[in-house]
Amino acid sequence: MSIYFHEEQGLFHLQSDRSSYVIQLVRGVYPAHAYWGSKIRDEHVGGLLERRGRASFSPTPFRDDAAFSFDSLPQEYPGYGSGDFRQPAYQVQLANGTTVAEAEYVSHRIYSGKPKLAGLPAVYTEQDDEADTLELKLVDPISGLTIYLSYTVMKSFDAITRSVTLHNEGTENINLLRAMSISVDMKHSAYELLHLHGAWAKERHVHRRKLSPGMQGIESRRGSSSHNHNPFLALLSDGAGEETGEVYGFSLVYSGNFSAQVEVDQYDTTRVVMGINPFDFSWLLEPGQSFQTPEAVMVYSAEGLAGCQGVTTSCTGPV
Repeated sequence: MSIYFHEEQGLFHLQSDRSSYVIQLVRGVYPAHAYWGSKIRDEHVGGLLERRGRASFSPTPFRDDAAFSFDSLPQEYPGYGSGDFRQPAYQVQLANGTTVAEAEYVSHRIYSGKPKLAGLPAVYTEQDDEADTLELKLVDPISGLTIYLSYTVMKSFDAITRSVTLHNEGTENINLLRAMSISVDMKHSAYELLHLHGAWAKERHVHRRKLSPGMQGIESRRGSSSHNHNPFLALLSDGAGEETGEVYGFSLVYSGNFSAQVEVDQYDTTRVVMGINPFDFSWLLEPGQSFQTPEAVMVYSAEGLAGCQGVTTSCTGPV
């Protein structure tokens, strides 16, 4: 098994051949991003989450924890309206018109294999022993919105795939305004953004630039991913090249409208959000209905772009 759960600490450790991804439950109900990088021993996963102090204009919802704020918490799947002013991963509109929801962790499953995505292309396995999957269940008690976060660790190549299912377990309609496939919060912003752009007959030009405060990213609003922008981006550590430096790669397995945005906030942290473009997007979830997001593939390399490319080449075969 390549996924471990430490109940007393509320820690999930996803371990591949050369990398580790760690999630920690803050206050027992808020999945926070604690670590993503070179592989670490499972007994060393404690203490990785950095709790930042909040600024005066970052609100706290808890009187017993004045340092806590969603605005500075590195969240796994952030919503809108609870004090996090960065771009959200999901947003809904309820029957009464409100666009605020706060889904909390209630349970999880860890199992062998990788689930199929109904109606969508995805990386797949031939046998269940080729992958392990973590599924986190989050529930907004007011609306009945239930969110399933799926993380799969592939054993044949060094990658993690992610997707999200949003289900209406309430009694009234929910209108999805935004449903992204991934959100990842990085601890700093000392990265370069790499993406591929082009035009007809001159596709796939590599563009690389340093991150700056605010929003930056790529998207498509033409109904397809197209030759203008590939649904891929990477964050590179300072000076990273073909064979040296850290690279974090993100690829969306989807050929429609997409958005891949990177935000550097007031605390100099970085949030990457990727998925279906929320521009002109709306999906009605009636009671009992579900919405499945496209899959995203995440790759970490400590050996430059070459280490990342080798994994993505192997990964994009079976879809």
